[in-house]
Order: sequence, then C-alpha cells, then structure tokens
Amino acid sequence: MKKIILILLLLASTLLGDYEKDVKIPSVTFPMAQDENFKAIQRNCQWCHSHGYILNQGKQSREFWRASVVKMRDVYKAPITQQDEKIITDYLFKYYGNNKEE
Repeated sequence: MKKIILILLLLASTLLGDYEKDVKIPSVTFPMAQDENFKAIQRNCQWCHSHGYILNQGKQSREFWRASVVKMRDVYKAPITQQDEKIITDYLFKYYGNNKEE
C-alpha cells in the first residue's frame, strides 16, 4: 500500500511542476501549388491531415493518386464527391505526379 501511495505522490508532483521560460513552438508550412482546383484540396483533404502528408508521398502515378483519393473516401469516410475525386486526382497528378499515366 505504501508503494502505491508513493507512486501516486510522485505522479501527482509532476502535475504541479512549473516552467517559467517562454516556449516558442515552430510553425511548419507546406507550400502547395495554387490553382483553381486547390480549393478542392482544402475542402476535402485538410480536415484530416496537413499538406505535408501529401508532399511526403513523393512523385506518384495518376493511378496512385486516384487510389489514394478513393481510399480516403471509402476507408476513412472523407466526404469526397465523385466530381471532387476527379478534380483532386487531376490536381495531385499535375503537380505531384511522376508523369506516368499507367
């Protein structure tokens, strides 16, 4: 019982710690290509992940981007319409594609 009380006191003492220095949290931005279709990216993708997630995929084929968009809709339940599926796929392939249509 004494061990449990000691553990609880140690855990509680960490909650009372005070840090008096200012902490600056860096802001990381991921610049994306801007065109008339970028709004579809903002409308559908940005809710769940940053643009960094898209950029970290590397240059991929049209089929890869289409399958990714479909996966986001079907598996992760992103509310992507059929019209936006095409717009997003075309946008991603245009700016982040490998120029291979497959």
